[in-house]
Order: sequence, then C-alpha cells, then structure tokens
Amino acid sequence: MKIDLNFLPFEISDFTVPVFRRKFNGEKREAGYFVAKLPISQNTGDTATYDTYRVALSQFANSDAYSFRAHENPRLMTSIIWYLFKCRILQHVSENKIKAEVVDRYEKYVSFIVEEFPEGQRVVKAYPYYLGITKQYGFLLDFSFKKKPGVAFGKRIQQLSFSIDRAGKSNANSYLDRFNYIKAFIRTTFSTLGALSIGEQQYHISPYFVRLDSQELKERTYIFGNDHENYDKIRGIKTHPYALPPKEPLFVFVFKDTEKASGNELYRALIGKSYASTFSGMKDWFNCDINTNNVVRIAVDFDSDNNAIDTLVSGLNDIAEKNPQKQIIGLFIDSYSHFNNNSDNYIKAKQAFFSRGIPLQVVRNDRIVASDGLKWAISGIGLQIFSKLGGIPWLVKPSTSNCLIFGIGKAHDIQRQRDGSTSVKKYFAYSVCFDSTGVYRSLGVLCDTDNRAEYYSDLEKNIISQIEARISQGQAITDCVIHTPFRMRNDEMMTIKKSIDRLRQQHSGMSFTVMRINVKNRFFGFADNNLKVPYESSYVKLSEKEYLVWFEGLRHGREYLNKRIANPTYIEFFYGGNEYAKTIRLLQDAVNLAGASWRGFNTKLEPISIFYPQLIAGFIRDFRKLDANQDFRQALSQFNTPWFL
Repeated sequence: MKIDLNFLPFEISDFTVPVFRRKFNGEKREAGYFVAKLPISQNTGDTATYDTYRVALSQFANSDAYSFRAHENPRLMTSIIWYLFKCRILQHVSENKIKAEVVDRYEKYVSFIVEEFPEGQRVVKAYPYYLGITKQYGFLLDFSFKKKPGVAFGKRIQQLSFSIDRAGKSNANSYLDRFNYIKAFIRTTFSTLGALSIGEQQYHISPYFVRLDSQELKERTYIFGNDHENYDKIRGIKTHPYALPPKEPLFVFVFKDTEKASGNELYRALIGKSYASTFSGMKDWFNCDINTNNVVRIAVDFDSDNNAIDTLVSGLNDIAEKNPQKQIIGLFIDSYSHFNNNSDNYIKAKQAFFSRGIPLQVVRNDRIVASDGLKWAISGIGLQIFSKLGGIPWLVKPSTSNCLIFGIGKAHDIQRQRDGSTSVKKYFAYSVCFDSTGVYRSLGVLCDTDNRAEYYSDLEKNIISQIEARISQGQAITDCVIHTPFRMRNDEMMTIKKSIDRLRQQHSGMSFTVMRINVKNRFFGFADNNLKVPYESSYVKLSEKEYLVWFEGLRHGREYLNKRIANPTYIEFFYGGNEYAKTIRLLQDAVNLAGASWRGFNTKLEPISIFYPQLIAGFIRDFRKLDANQDFRQALSQFNTPWFL
C-alpha cells in the first residue's frame, strides 16, 4: 500500500548555502546564529573530519566564509530553513497577508490560523523537517484545533477537531476530513507563500505529499487458557482466561449513603443482570464469581466527613485482618463527574487503598446513572477488576522470545513561583517490567529525587539492579529492550548508555535496545483508498532509525470503519536497531504490547510498556501531594498485581 506522508518537500533539496563560521567557544544562543558540526576543510567528501562551529548567514567578527552543502549536516540545514521561513512568515503577518503564530521554542513551527470559532481556532501547523529516507527537506503539515482558554471541552470542540461527526458519533471519516482540510489549505494558503530564498537562489515547495511504500507487520494473536489462540479478545476470554486469580476474591464497595442505588446498579451490572447483551457477568466472562457472600461495604462520604480517610483506612484494616486468605479489591463510586479528569476524592481513595496494599477500581457515579449507564463500559471495568485480583486475561503471541521489556515513565512536579516562574520540584521515574507476551513482571522505582546529580546516579544504578534481579530470579533473557515515551536529554541517554555498557561487560550474550515510542507526534499518513486509512500494523520508514506505525487501522477483509482511527505512532531507535530483521521483530513486539493492555478490550493505541509507567508516575506524584512522607518504595513492593489500571 502507498501512504502519503504529511510532508511537502522542496522540489530541489540539494542546497548549497554561503555561510560564515568560526570555531565554537561556548557562546550563548543568539537569534540568527547556529552551532553545528561541519567539515574542517572544504570539499573533503565522506571522509571529512568535523569540528564544532558557530555559524551565521552573514559575516560576523573573526568569521570565515564557507560554502555549506546540505548533506554535510541535515540538522543545520533544517535550522537554516526554519530561520528563513520564520522570518518570511513574520513579515507576512506584519503586513496582514496571513494570520499565523510563530512558535520558536523546543518545538518549532508556524501555526496558520485557517478558521476562527467562538470555541477556538482551526489551525494547520508547519514544521521544518528532513525526511531521511528520501533525503528531502521540506515541511510537515498537521491539522489541529486550538481551544480558547476558559472554554469547556465538549461535543462542539470534538466536532471541530474531527473527532466526532455531526451526529455526535465517533468520526469514522476523520482521516478523510483531515486530508481534505490540509489539501485545501495547501491550495489556498501555503502555495501562495511562493518560493523561499535560500542562499542566492529561490526554491519552490511541492504542493504534493511525499508518497512512501508501506509494509505490514503481523496481526496480533492472543493466547488464552489451555494455549487457545484467537485474534478476538472477547471470544477468547469467554473460552477461558489465561490464568485465574490465585486467591478467592473479596469485593469491598465504597460509597456514601445517598448513592446506594448506584452501588446496587454497579453490583447488578457486574453479575450480568443489567446489561446481559454486552456483559453477562464476571462468572460467565472470567470464571470469577461475585455474589452476596463475597461483597462487603464501607460507607464513606468524602464531601461532608472530615474524617473520611480515617474511616476508610480503619474499615480496610478490619476487613483485611478478618480475611487474610482472600484477595481484597475495592470498588469506589466517585461522585465527581468532570469529563476525563480525576477528582480529589478519587486520589484520596486510591491512596488509602494503595497505602494498605489493596487495589482499587473507581467508577464515576455519573456514568452509572446516565442513559445506557454502564452498558458499554462494564466489560472493561470487569476486565480491570479481574486483572487487579491477579488474573491473567490473555497473553500476546511474542515475536522475540526471552525478551525483557523495560518501560520507563517520568513525571515532574512543577512548582509555580510568585513571580510567575516555574521550577521542577521532583524528578519521578518509575518502571514496569514485562516480557514480550505482555505479562506484568514487576514494578521498580528508578529514581525519586529533586537533585539532578542524584537523579542520574539513581537512574544508572537502578536500571542495572532491576535487570540483574530478573536474571538472578532465573528469567532467561537474550534481549533487553527499554521503551521510553519522551525525548531524552543527552545526559539521560548517556546515563542509560553507561548502564547498558556495564551490563554488556557482564552479560555479553545479551542484546540491548532503547526505543522511543511517541503516540503524540507531528506525523500523519494517508492511504491510497477512499477512507485514507492504512491497514492496522502498517508502517513506513522515515530514516534508518525512525518509523511510523499504525497500531490500529483497517482490517483485511473488513475494509470499513464504524469509529475514528487513532493517529500513527512514531518510533525511534535511540540505541541499537542496526539489524533490520531484529528491528522488525521489535516493532512487532511494540504493536503486540499495544493490544496487551488489560485496561479494556479495545485498547490498542499505546504499548503498555509506555502507558503503565506513565500512569504510575502520575499516581505517585499525586499521592505525594497528600502525604510527602510516605515510603512509596515500600508501598509499591506490597503489590504483585497491576493496581494502577
């Protein structure tokens, strides 16, 4: 299948730019100046020796003229294009020829304002980019909706951003809508900007997206009880989950007296009485029974009782003491109903159970009492409960055997000062270990400090100790893969590299790879079909180390859609990834792990190696605000089930 990347290239990318340079001496950043590695001598070819220079487009003190060729340093060429393009756009804005905002921070792009609404603006963002696989320079164009400050997120904003359609349903045509919108923008606005002057020549930008050949990874296969394989999670789980919880369950319902009706409705839904057409009960789906004999209740009202936490903790202690042989799980009905947000009560309840080493399932009251209530959510809630009890719903069939996948999540507690400035109070980094089947192995604290030197010291030490702990426990490991969702600072990457180098000295037969996996990115792609949607598990290669992968999409034999398809995922190999066959296996494992989530039956947008650690880091950050003195390492060690789902 052909895929049009959202990239407009220059018609000619073989630039030669006259610049001025001198050796870099640690000068501070300044507009119009660049710091880049360039060949020491002109015209020395591929064997050139490089040094670091301060570079500008006009002469400056003690600088020498140099004829810079684009292939010598694509990053410098991209920076020069951005500088010239930015100046051009600012001039157009000052002359009221266009409406646009120039963003020149860590991310660099022009946000063209295409349409304005009471709720906000429809914009198209243009990012300078070098497409390594085709050796072309140009611009990535991405559609976005910019909500006005203070405007509540709701149905209208989702429609304006192409997330839902006019009828309020998931927009199955979102790819086509985005494609048509960007193409119209190119025709009416972007193409009218004219050629860009680079050096002494004018260079035109093509009005056509670059078309790339896509490849497909294998379809995910799930393994259930008795090694039964199925492509469908629900059919497989009804046959038999992979493994049942090791202990008898005890369900602790927590809600205030005025929400008894909601508590009863949640119970009825879990036993399969309320929505039998979509969920016939915990016993039928998971072989995990819930009945009046294994249900107790703690009455707590966070809104009116200042001692609600003490009441909850006391009740949990009493129940735990009386039921030492059972796996206890809480079900908390949260009165808060803000869209897609966690309430203070949610965090308070979660921490109370967390401190006691008991998992908690939270269900919003407004979801229970709404029209159709839990009809479409109850199966996912049941899945989370089963997993938190220690059950294993399914495995994914691995691509790489004996592979330890080490997911890192990070959260910073940003402190705002009185003068409006901000500072980082804490660096949190938590990890979750899996194997390539998606089975949760362990949770570790990589670092937890507000001292940068300690942060890096702990990061290196704990990465090594966690991997060695798996080996000492007898886990066979031939491949160790680290997944991270964020672009690492150079010093963070060097710290991880030091850890890997030390491990390689002791375990020479073990292969190490570091992958950045980013579901929120500036890349998009449109297939050559009427819906413009690629097939699930399709990928295109952006450079020797970069890939764009569709974790969901069309299915062969089912070339129709009834919901919006998510954006593709950007994957970059920071370390390793030099062998193509192995790279494809690791991409396959990432796709598999996106379907391994036990948080819901349709979750396949983000690998659990990325999703779970970020959840944990966020929870610990919020828990710390309630109790800064709690020993979180000790609390985390109490769990052997995925409490964070």
